[in-house]
Amino acid sequence: MDLWSIACLAILATGLVALSIIDLRTGYLPDSLQAALAITGLGVIIVGSPVQVTWELAALGAAINGGVFWALRWIVGRLKGREAMGFGDVKLVAVGGIWLGPLALPYIMAAGGVLTLLGAGIATAATGKPIWRGEMPLGPGLAIGILGTFVVNLFQLPWLPLTY
Repeated sequence: MDLWSIACLAILATGLVALSIIDLRTGYLPDSLQAALAITGLGVIIVGSPVQVTWELAALGAAINGGVFWALRWIVGRLKGREAMGFGDVKLVAVGGIWLGPLALPYIMAAGGVLTLLGAGIATAATGKPIWRGEMPLGPGLAIGILGTFVVNLFQLPWLPLTY
């Protein structure tokens, strides 16, 4: 791995870890930190993405990922009769789309869902209270999905391609 790839990984990881910690503590994903990560992602695209994401893929990733999560938020909110997912989660997945393109969405969604439920199960076991009856922060699971997909593509593993 070259220095540019390491720098990109460090920046993305730092931003995602910070967002995860804030989400776990407060239940919010701050816009300012997400905007900084999005702008940095655009800068990475300008210089040259180490995971070969182009301008077109970054734009499609932001639009498709954000759109799918916005629709999911709307549908589940209607079914439950209350907000089911915060806009911060929608924005985080759109930021992930900038860094990774649209083909990463299934991996981000799978990791986000599985890891959030796993975390809720661990928290329930540790506290003895069913955490899933309240709010579960989705941000950390989504962040791990974004970071994991980025790392896998840095090593160019063929079973998780982000480009066509």
